[in-house]
Order: sequence, then C-alpha cells, then structure tokens
Amino acid sequence: MSQNNPSLNRYMPKVLTKYLIKEFTISLLIFLLIFSSIIIFSTYLEEIVFFKNKEIVDNFFIKTFVLSLIKSPTLILNFSPFIFLFSGIFFYVKFVRKNEITSINLSGISNNLVIIVPGLYSFILGVIFVLCIYPLTSELSKQYESFKKKYSENDNLIIMSDNGIWIKEKKNETVFIIRTDKVTNENFSTLKNPSIVIFENYKFKYRIDGDNVKINKNNWIIQNAKYSDINETKTITSYNYKSKIDLERLKYFFNNSDVFSIWNILNELDEMRKRGYYGQELIIKLNKYLSLPFLLFSMVFLSTLFTLNSAKIYNNFIYIFLGVLVGIFMYFLSDLSIALGKSGKVPIIFSVWFPVILIMTFTTYSLLKNND
Repeated sequence: MSQNNPSLNRYMPKVLTKYLIKEFTISLLIFLLIFSSIIIFSTYLEEIVFFKNKEIVDNFFIKTFVLSLIKSPTLILNFSPFIFLFSGIFFYVKFVRKNEITSINLSGISNNLVIIVPGLYSFILGVIFVLCIYPLTSELSKQYESFKKKYSENDNLIIMSDNGIWIKEKKNETVFIIRTDKVTNENFSTLKNPSIVIFENYKFKYRIDGDNVKINKNNWIIQNAKYSDINETKTITSYNYKSKIDLERLKYFFNNSDVFSIWNILNELDEMRKRGYYGQELIIKLNKYLSLPFLLFSMVFLSTLFTLNSAKIYNNFIYIFLGVLVGIFMYFLSDLSIALGKSGKVPIIFSVWFPVILIMTFTTYSLLKNND
C-alpha cells in the first residue's frame, strides 16, 4: 500500500521518527527509575553509616534521606551511559519480539533509521545534560560538600592559595600548621620557604623555618632549619617531620570535580594553574563532559549488536547478563585508561577519549559490516 501512495511514503519517516523517540523515551524513563531507586537507596544507607556517630539529634533519618537526595542526581548522571545502554537493549528487544522490524522493512524504510534516530536523540540528550543538567547537579554537590564538612573530621586540612600551600595536621593534642611556597612544574618533592608552627593544647610551642624542604612520601626533611620558641632562636642541622599527608596525591586529586560545571570549570582550572597545580581531575572532568554526548550515542549503537544484529532471540536474563558484562568491561576500560593518563604513560586527554573512540569505532564498523 505504501508503494502506491507517495504521500504516505513521504510522511512515513516522520511518523516513525516520532514513534521511535517516544518508545525510546519510555525505555529511558523505566531504567532511570530503576537506577535512581538503587542509587538513592544505597546512598541513603551510606549516609546513615556516616552520620550514626555524629551529633544529629532531631530528625536523623529525614536529614540523612534529604542529604542522599541531594547527592544522588550527580551519581545518576555519572551512571547515564549504563542507563542508556540498558535502555537501548530493552528498546530493541521489544522491537525484535514484536517483529516490528519486518513491518518497517515492508514499508520501504531502512533499518538504519531505527538505529540512527535513538542514537541522535541520545546525543542531543547528552548535550542537554552537559549544558543544563550538570550545572544544577554541580550546585547540589556544593551544598552536599558544604553540609558534609560540618560533620567531617577536620584534623587535617590542605589549602592551595596564591600565597602557597597551607596544611593543618593534628596528632593527638598537637597541631601543626605548615606553609610552603607555590608548587613549580608539579614538583612536590622539593618545596621552598617552608615553615612549621607547632601548637600543643592550643598553645604555641615552637616554630621551624627553612629555605627548602625535601619530601619523600610522608617524610619531610628541612635542611639548615631555624628553630624558634618563646625563649630562644637557634639554627639546627636539619628537622625531620613525619606527616600523615602524602603531597604527591595532589597530582591526582585536589577538588571534588563534581562541584564544577562546564560553565566554570575552565576558570577554576586557570586559577589552579596560577597556583602551580596542573589540575588533572578538572581536565578529566572537562573531557568527560565533552565526550558524554558521543558516549551516549555509542551506547545505543552498542546495544544493537546483540539485539537487532543478533541471529538469535535470548531470554531476558541473558540480555541483563550481557548488559552487566558490557557495563563492567566499559567501567574497567575507562578506569584503566584514565589511570594510564594520570601516571603519564598516555596523554591525559586521550585517556578520557580513548574508550569512547574505541566503542564508537567498533560499533560503527560492526553495523556497517552487518549491513553489507
């Protein structure tokens, strides 16, 4: 009938596109609800464990639940590639089992439309997430961090400012306030102009100053140090300070990158570099933002490999198992790639994009091969 009716042929792709978007949206909402429920529940348990020994007198369970609701949107977005993967599997399994692909082929429309429309729709949603949704969740993350700090142990504190690195470290009743100049060229093994002020029971005890300090993991050695207390000032050969803080970790983590959105992350990165810090975590987060639409797009393509392009229809358990297997593989691939980037074995930007490029290349090649 469609071959004899040009008007119907003309409007068929438009009608089918709307239908595909509607059905894929339903699949997304189903798995968004599933993942959200799991994430909120697990986060709620985590907050209960954290706050059980804290001084929250009134409405303990309500406050912890509200806190889990504030934290969960960020986690849900971070799991969005897996949500789109399972949604794609569920969406295409319905198509295969209802034999709708045959009906589409009989209407003269290529199978590619069934793949490309959800893929492009996912790409557009990815752009919306990055530009509009992530800025909202980053503000929620700031609120979460602010609230959590009130109840976190504040014995150790690290601040990087224009005046250098400031460290507060507490050992029993003794508090050490440490200051050094800004880091140069990511070199955390030698810092210039260190000073350590020691307080015991909130009373000044003594102070150590020097020209530089050599740091080997948790061992700080100040050469030609100057010792000062309320009674005297003298020069000592060296001063050895054992810290609980490994400054090398600053190369890999300084800020919670979830509190930055695509709109302010570049400014924050620029500020960090002025202070002598390269900002690996922010570079990783920025490129995760940029690559997200492509990753969501590739998730839809990936879901077709064992649904539309499979010669066999499996039961639901097998599809769930395949989805979990692919999700685990993706997680470890991304984690391994970023770890190589942090260690300097591959460029840090490439380490974020490599899994996305690999999945897109593999799925596109497989689809083109199947079409041939």
